This record gives sequence, C-alpha cells and structure tokens, in this order.
Amino acid sequence: MASAGHQVWVGFIDGLPVVGSVKEAVEWVLAVAADDSLKAKLKLDAINGRLPQKSRYDKYSRSSSGYASDSTWAGYSSDSSTSSGFSSGKPARHDTKYELKCVPDVNLKAYITEVAKGTKSQQTGKPPVKSKTDQKKLQEIRDMTLRKIQRINQNFEFNNPLVDDGKRARRGEHVINNDVISFYYKTVDDFMKETFYMPNTLGIESPLDNNTSEAIQTELVVHFDEDELYINANALIYGEYSRVLKQALKSWLLAPSQELVGPVNRIVQIMNEEEAYVDPLARDKYIRNQNARRVRVETIRGRVVDMLTNWLQYFQAAKTGIDAIHARR
Repeated sequence: MASAGHQVWVGFIDGLPVVGSVKEAVEWVLAVAADDSLKAKLKLDAINGRLPQKSRYDKYSRSSSGYASDSTWAGYSSDSSTSSGFSSGKPARHDTKYELKCVPDVNLKAYITEVAKGTKSQQTGKPPVKSKTDQKKLQEIRDMTLRKIQRINQNFEFNNPLVDDGKRARRGEHVINNDVISFYYKTVDDFMKETFYMPNTLGIESPLDNNTSEAIQTELVVHFDEDELYINANALIYGEYSRVLKQALKSWLLAPSQELVGPVNRIVQIMNEEEAYVDPLARDKYIRNQNARRVRVETIRGRVVDMLTNWLQYFQAAKTGIDAIHARR
C-alpha cells in the first residue's frame, strides 16, 4: 500500500471492493463486470491513452485494482468484431455500481467496513424501530416534501407514504443530486429522440466543470447506518422538479419565444429557492457542524445555481445546432 495520505478509488462488485489508484482502471473493471461494453470501451481507451504503447491493455491483462475472474473476462477480446471490443447484448452478471469514492488509503479499511454495514442493512430490509423524535422528524420531512413539490405542481399527492424502510444504498447518499451533472444533456437528448428520432449529436455536455462534477459524485457523499433516520425524499422532489423543467425547456427548443422564457425562469427560480437538488439529511450528516464543509457545500451548490440560472445561454447553443439539422432535412 502507498504511503499515508495517498488517495485510492473504491468501487464494489457484489459487495466486494475494487481498489485502484487509477480511477479509469477501477471504472473499467466495474463496467466489464456489468457487461457495459460502451462504458468499458471508453474507460479502456482512457487507460491506453495514459500508457506507453508496449504497456497497453490487451486480451486477458489484469487491472491495476488486482480484481479479475473468469466470469469477469468471459467474452472479452480485443479482436472482437464489436466496436467496443467487448461482448454485448447480455444482461449484467453482477450487482455493480459505477459510483466511486476517493478515500485516503489509511481510511480504506474503515470505509469498506462502513459500506458493508449498509449492504447488510439493505439485504435485511427490516424497518428500524423509530423513536418519537424520529417519527416527528419523518412527518416534518413528508410535510416539507409535499410543500416543495406543490409549488410547481399543485395537484401532486403521494402515491405511497414516505417511510424509512431501513434499506441503505451501498453507494451512499449524495448531498447534491447526481442528475444535475447530466441534466442539460439528457434534456436535449430526449428532445432529439422525440423530434428527430436521433440521439443528441450536438456536443452539448454538462456546463459544470470536472472538479464540480467530481465533488458531486464522490466527495459530497455520506452513508447512513440502519439505525439512523433516513428517507430519500429528495429523489421525489428532484424528480418532479426536473420533469416539469424538462417539459418547459423542450417547449422552448421546439418554438423559442420570449413568452416561454418567463415560465422556464420561474421554474428555475423556485428550484433554486427550494434547493430541489439538495438532500437535506445527507447535507446535515456531511457538514456535522464543520464550517469548512458547510462552505464547501455552498460553493458547489452555488455552481449548480449558476448553471440552472444561465439555461438560456446553453439552450441557445443547442437550438443553433437543432436548426442546422432541420435545414439539412
């Protein structure tokens, strides 16, 4: 193991840790295990781009993480006729998470143990007994969730009650919803498929810089034990806000007008006011009265606010590309 303070990347396959100092190498192993040929190809290209020619990965070479098995490598061939070099069209063989955590190697054992606890809780699925204080907090969360969503959808009602079922995500809970990273791309992609029956080929990517995206994905993440109160209300809140915002943005892409700018701005304003992309329980656990962490969360959240507020800038660029496609038809 490297010296104290060295950072390593950790992912999981069927509860088994995959550890490596190169992020793409760990992601590659996870992608191969999940039979995700496209992601595996992208990660392999990234690895080869960093290696000298004689050291490039081929056929049955082992990953830097040290993980390999016959099932992992079944179907792989660098000479395959598929564009990716990996077998495709098969369901994933492993319960695999792409989300990685960057941790100091001195904390590696503690982190793996923490994730294992969450996995055990998820497997048992037994709702923990909640105190009166927790029950009160749960009701507050339900009320907050309903209030936030009804600001943009007055007819919204719960299909199912929000409860703490005791299950915990092995990947942890994100302080800021991961989907904000790819929200603009997905919106344009959906529009292109619905309107032109083709995927997003406009080169529209996330306006967030790589450091901000990395912080959202791997840094601002916490794990809850089964005896801790947790309910993923943000998935419901963000899901409804993103649905409404996508509809408004697609309408603008179809027929841009000043009349449609106002409704989009209103949704974005409310989304930012309500912090619809922030998980309050995960945020509080992450901060834990540490001012430096509070500042960090606010800094990253501020960049998301800027990204959403400046939507017109990014979608005008998308509209230019869409008009060019339309002109060629």
